Amino acid sequence: MIDLYSYQNTILLLARVVLGVTFIKHGWPKVKNPFGMKDMLADLKFPIPAVFSALVSIVEFVGGIFVIAGFYMQTTCLLIAADMAMAASIKKFRAKKKWLDGYELELSLLFLALLLALFGGGDWIL
Repeated sequence: MIDLYSYQNTILLLARVVLGVTFIKHGWPKVKNPFGMKDMLADLKFPIPAVFSALVSIVEFVGGIFVIAGFYMQTTCLLIAADMAMAASIKKFRAKKKWLDGYELELSLLFLALLLALFGGGDWIL
C-alpha cells in the first residue's frame, strides 16, 4: 500500500498553485478595472457597490498570489471562500443557473479554499 501521507506537502503545494493561478487569472481583469462590477452589485442591492467591487478585485488577484506563496493562508483562503460563496449564490439564486452549467466552478473553488484554510499550506510556504 502506498503511504499517501508522505505526499502531503506536494499535494498541498499543488492545491495552492491551482487555486492561486485560477484566482490570479480571474482577478487580473478585475484589477485592471476595479470598479467594473459596481453596476452589477448595485443592481443586486449591495451596500457601497464600488467598495465591494474593488475588494473583490483585490481578494481575487492579491489573494491568488498570497495563496501560491503561502502568506496568511487561513485568512486569505477564508476571504476567497467568502468571495466564491457570494459568486455561487448570485449565480444560483439571482441568475437561476443549473448545477452543471452554472456555479460548479465557484463551489469547487470555495471548498478547495476551505480545505486549504483548514489544513494549511503545508511545509513549503514562504
